Amino acid sequence: MGGPGSGAKWDKKGTVEDHLCLDVRKLQREHGVKPGDQMTVQYQWRREQMTQEVMVDWTACNFGGYRPWLICMNCGRRVAVIYLKGKYFACRHCYNLTYTSCQGLDSRFSKFLRNYDGSGSGGAEDLPLYALKGFFGRERKEKKRLIKELDRRRRGRPSKRASEG
Repeated sequence: MGGPGSGAKWDKKGTVEDHLCLDVRKLQREHGVKPGDQMTVQYQWRREQMTQEVMVDWTACNFGGYRPWLICMNCGRRVAVIYLKGKYFACRHCYNLTYTSCQGLDSRFSKFLRNYDGSGSGGAEDLPLYALKGFFGRERKEKKRLIKELDRRRRGRPSKRASEG
């Protein structure tokens, strides 16, 4: 029970930072992609020489000029970046990729870390309100006491009036 691979529901998504990518903005800056261009990308995948056609689409900008987009050959979306995962380039939606920053701590704990002032004994009383609502197996009475105590503590920035006096 609980061995490696047994927790499939806890597996994280792959991240875009872990994959090679083609960014149309960088291609335009460095190579001057023009309207009507179609690119051919050549790369090696597991000792196999690969060639993939990448379509470029253009949309008009509000204040003049045009913006380039790459067309995902899998779903047809207009995207700025396509990623190499497996044999072909496709958008992050097709490969179900996310960003590393989205896989950080639970936002409830992030709020606590931003508002924590560092004063306190460091015990359970210093845990944030967000952490106590269902995250720990404490008895109901103990939870209520800790939540009540945390509600009395001032969290976040002091008010302007308190700092003026």
